[in-house]
Amino acid sequence: MKYLFSYYNRLLALLAMYTASRIYFYINNIETIDLHYALEFLEGLRFDLSALVYINIPLFVLLLLPHNLRTHNYYHRVTNWLFYIINIPFLILNNIDIEYFKFTQKRSTIDFLQLIQLSSDAKNIIPQYMKDYWPITLFSMLQIYLLLKIKQLPKQKFTLKINPNESPPRYIGEEFARMLIKLFTSKELLILAFASGVFIVSARGGLQLKPIKPINAGELSSSQNTTLVLNTPFCIIHSLNEQKVRNYTYFSRKELDNIYSPLHSPSKLKITKENIIILIMESYSKEFIGFYNNGVGYTPFLDSLMQHSLTFQNGYANGLKSIEALPAITASIPALMKNPFITSNYAQNNFESIASHLKKEGYNTSFYHGGIRGTMGFYSFSKKAGFTDYFGMEEYNNDKDFDGCWGVYDGPFMNFFANTLNKKKEPFFSTFFSLSSHPPYNLPENYTKQIDIKHEKVGIKETIQYTDHSMKDFFKKIKKQKWFKNTIFIITADHTASTNYNEEYKNKIGRYAIPIIIFKGDNSLKGINKNIVQQIDIMPTVLTMINYPKPYFAFGKSMFSESWGINLLNNEYRFITENAIITNNQEDYLCFSDWSTSEKVKMINSDKNLLQAIKQDYNDRMINNKLIYEN
Repeated sequence: MKYLFSYYNRLLALLAMYTASRIYFYINNIETIDLHYALEFLEGLRFDLSALVYINIPLFVLLLLPHNLRTHNYYHRVTNWLFYIINIPFLILNNIDIEYFKFTQKRSTIDFLQLIQLSSDAKNIIPQYMKDYWPITLFSMLQIYLLLKIKQLPKQKFTLKINPNESPPRYIGEEFARMLIKLFTSKELLILAFASGVFIVSARGGLQLKPIKPINAGELSSSQNTTLVLNTPFCIIHSLNEQKVRNYTYFSRKELDNIYSPLHSPSKLKITKENIIILIMESYSKEFIGFYNNGVGYTPFLDSLMQHSLTFQNGYANGLKSIEALPAITASIPALMKNPFITSNYAQNNFESIASHLKKEGYNTSFYHGGIRGTMGFYSFSKKAGFTDYFGMEEYNNDKDFDGCWGVYDGPFMNFFANTLNKKKEPFFSTFFSLSSHPPYNLPENYTKQIDIKHEKVGIKETIQYTDHSMKDFFKKIKKQKWFKNTIFIITADHTASTNYNEEYKNKIGRYAIPIIIFKGDNSLKGINKNIVQQIDIMPTVLTMINYPKPYFAFGKSMFSESWGINLLNNEYRFITENAIITNNQEDYLCFSDWSTSEKVKMINSDKNLLQAIKQDYNDRMINNKLIYEN
């Protein structure tokens, strides 16, 4: 009985710590979470208890099964250390999301651990994050300290009492039968049965028909704040056996093809073979770009360049992570499932990209990212996507420009990018992915001295200014090259920053608002386009601009044709059209009139049909490995 009380006392202590983490989570993300009911915190206990019971299954088995090993000191030590080993990592993961949620807008799942495993960045990033977000570090250390101070599990002996008046068994089978009878009529077995019952109910989250899952969060409190109700360990556990995407059957194949198709017809014109450069700028939220905000911003050079470019007024990211952006931008594959494409069960599907298509037309293809090789799976993806050359921190080969965390500062790496471009044979296609405007926001010492800024003041805005300055130097270096006037530049962002600063962007759609700009070296393309465009539209737009002569596959569309955008977060689709915004969770469709998503309006059937067609076609092609053009 002592073991039972000690086991549940420890669970209660952990439950209190998870609740404290939830309160901290809310305080740290108060601008994002619109709290209406305190019941959301109480409902969270249900998910906390379920996660803790699952996590502690090994301890439950070792402590509550009746046996005499519990009298040994080594067993006593093993069970106590096992408690710490299995609970402390989950405690830390739960606290990481207190800040990491700002970047992803969801609780982390198994994809977070897969992302860490993709490269060796963790050894550089974790110490820096512990320093930068020191309140969370201290909070976690306090919780670990309290956990270690909890009274250790007691020693307890289990024995089967022998009746001296009992006649000796006549054969072995009778002796075994007597042992079973005594075992199943002992007090220990009754305790085990009771504890098992409590365990099962707790793990299932109640007595309802089916065990609770992340989608059940908010049911009791009628809350939309599912991330507040949930906890990170629960989400990780329930994403371990990632299920295939759902197979929708809204339309027949003929009906589906008439509504939406990712199969694109070739141009009948001769390919122009212009050079293509895509600049993917880390965390470049639309709200940081002065051109979009009446001159208020942190990108003076980009603002000036946009005066001579085709600028898209309504550009959106298809995800909230860098690992989601690369497939969207270069291969027109959005993140319309729980895990990013690169770490999903479908990463081995056959697909094509701008690089693979243009390589067949004689283009030199290359990908540049100043990070350590393997960061976020970029190297592996670039090779599978058909990029011939990859340039990262190892190829740069100069550690003096290492930012101490992610890789090479944008300034020197953009200079390296310019130098290597000047040596390439035309036509070429290159993609550059910046990194300096990413937490923990480090800047090179020579730059901070130049603009007279102290390190303590460096944040997202200062690093955006730095990368804009680096972009200015890049264009200054290449604009006199012969190939410059024959080049199309696409400038966009991987995703928005972790926090919205302007009220205009503090809504579901503003969180995805990014710049999308097309600049031609000969200054032949200018103006403002108000179509709704997105990252997956870049590939078909580029191929359209150069009159690509072959049919191809892309989930997006040309930015000069249709006008819509789509993304998925926490199982909720957000479909942006010129008529309204549709949100869709399961089969619940809601239609809103404006970006603030406050006023509901009547849904237009053609918009709903298009959303359903995209969902059905995307999932069907992922499941059946049909991400390339087939006649």
